[in-house]
Parts: sequence; structure tokens; C-alpha cells
Amino acid sequence: MHSTGYTGAHVDNVYMSRGSSRLLTCWQPFGDVPVERGTLAVCEGSHRLPGFKHFQETYGNFDVEAGNLHGSGWFTENPHEVSKFGGQWRTSDFRAGDVLIFTMRTVHMSTANLTDYIRISCDTRWQPAGEQADRRYVGDFQSPEMKFGVHSTIVDKPKESVSMEDMRVKWKL
Repeated sequence: MHSTGYTGAHVDNVYMSRGSSRLLTCWQPFGDVPVERGTLAVCEGSHRLPGFKHFQETYGNFDVEAGNLHGSGWFTENPHEVSKFGGQWRTSDFRAGDVLIFTMRTVHMSTANLTDYIRISCDTRWQPAGEQADRRYVGDFQSPEMKFGVHSTIVDKPKESVSMEDMRVKWKL
């Protein structure tokens, strides 16, 4: 997905909250990636600043699968809608070998890929060995369908589903 492709603002906790609360994401670009090719951007302090308290208690605690969300799980596509809670968006050109590590509560998104080149990256999750993992993502399982994100395999809206817009109104965000 390139030529203006990007990922909207979200926290990973809405997708992976059924295991360790100390799960970390490690994002690595494969090769040099300038901002205009779609790097990761984080909202500095979004996991701990007081202005994000209500955001984290509502959206940050939402389980998109259990909540029967129809859509990507992104809070927004517009980074300015997150900036109102505090924090500043940070990104940089990334070089081969760089890594970005952040918590499941850190609001992040990608910059748009404005080039004709693809950006290849990898994100992995790390947690203390003695803590329970989210069973949806580890162990022996059969090819689950993609329920969320850009490559979701669900075409029809599930019965009794909610949209992020519905939830934002409910949460007064």
C-alpha cells in the first residue's frame, strides 16, 4: 500500500488487550525510510499525560473485537484530533538498524507515503516471559480471518456492530 497510503492514529491495546499489560511494540524499518515514505509517528506522552486520561479510560480500554467494531479500530485519521489531549507528534527519517519501542497505550500512526516506493517494516511484540499472552496471537491456531485494519477480510457489517464514530460520541471524545 503506497502512494498516499498510511495508518491512522490508534493504540495497540484496542487490538491486543487480553494478555500482559506490559506488552511492548518494537517497530523496525527494513532499510532507510524518509518521512515522505511513511514512517511511524508517535504522540509523545500519550500513554501517561493527564490530558489523555479520559481517552485512555475509554478508547484505550476498548476491545475492538469484543465491542463488535465495524472498521479499522483507528481512533482517527486526523492527527490534530489527538493533539487536543496534549502531547506532540514526533517522527523522523529512519535508517537501517533503527528501532522504535513503545507501550500498548502510546498513540501512534504512520505518515503518508508520498512516493512511488514501498516502505517495508516489521512490528513485533515483547512482554515479560512469565506473563500471560493474548491467546489470539500465540499458540496453535488456524488461519483466522482478518477482522480489522486495512486488509480486513470482513466485507459485510457484522450484526449489531458499532462504528468508531458511534463510540466517540458515546465516550464524548
